[in-house]
Amino acid sequence: MIFSSSLLFILALVFAGDALAQPEHLFKLATLAPEGSSWVKSVRAIDEEIRRETNGAVGFKIYPGGIQGDEMVVLRKIRIGQLHGGGFGGQGISQIFPDILALEMPFLFRNYSEVDYVLENMDTFYREGYEKKGFTFLGWADIGFVHILSKQPIRTVEDIRDSKVWQLTDEPITSVLFRLAGVKSLSLAIPDVLLGLQTNLVDVVYASPSAAIILQWFTRVGYITQLPINYTLGALLIERRSFAKISASDQKLIRSIARTHMAELGRQSRRTNREAMEVLQANGLTLVDASPEDVQTFKNLVESAEAELSGNAFSLDAYQQIQEHLRAFRQTATP
Repeated sequence: MIFSSSLLFILALVFAGDALAQPEHLFKLATLAPEGSSWVKSVRAIDEEIRRETNGAVGFKIYPGGIQGDEMVVLRKIRIGQLHGGGFGGQGISQIFPDILALEMPFLFRNYSEVDYVLENMDTFYREGYEKKGFTFLGWADIGFVHILSKQPIRTVEDIRDSKVWQLTDEPITSVLFRLAGVKSLSLAIPDVLLGLQTNLVDVVYASPSAAIILQWFTRVGYITQLPINYTLGALLIERRSFAKISASDQKLIRSIARTHMAELGRQSRRTNREAMEVLQANGLTLVDASPEDVQTFKNLVESAEAELSGNAFSLDAYQQIQEHLRAFRQTATP
């Protein structure tokens, strides 16, 4: 009887400790990024600092590696209250606020200096845009410049026409470009692409160098085209009504903490992508160069799609603002 009472007392202390450790406001966040990735490490670092600064009153519970489903599933779970937010890539953030696609047009940016200038000047536009769509924006995540990865060399539009090309599900830019170019594509969710490569459903995919390694796509291709196609980014978002339940001071604190960590994640991502390109080549991928004439053919195709995409896939306002900022930057950057 004494042993049983002692055991019950100890168990009571354990469970009481667990209850005390549980934050009053726990935000459940999901991401496709795997455990151990820079993205997940950054969000965990944000969580640790938030818990410390709020004395454990606010925290994150993180579901990595797509265990809550792909980004469309995660968005549905957010709408019904099973989740509160997540770390989203291009598909998720564009489903919420399509004007993000105006930043991801092929051949829009020449370098990261242009990216940084435009993002800084469009910060209020996108923050307010996500608020209107029901999400609090906590920071960009730099995914990087996207390259074509393939089983056969890709140098020209004709090379792509002769291939089985992956298309990201519900992504309007590639839908229009592939249709105009006469490209045969297969729509797959990101978690299904590796199997598609393994079973030869597709033989051409596109990703940043580091994403190609994280997702293991590089193990099923032999070539990477040196020409960067477009810039892609992600974001850390929390459903606005859930975020509004915490105090204004905690909201301000979380925004500040997240912004700092997400900015560092972006810098780290750029370093990782530079290193990843070398890793891909060291692992047997051949770097493919496109001639200036071939590059211009790709650019002509994009120009022919701009009229259809602008005002449909994303707003004309977003597109024009981005173009104005780019012109302003290039005028000051050119001697």
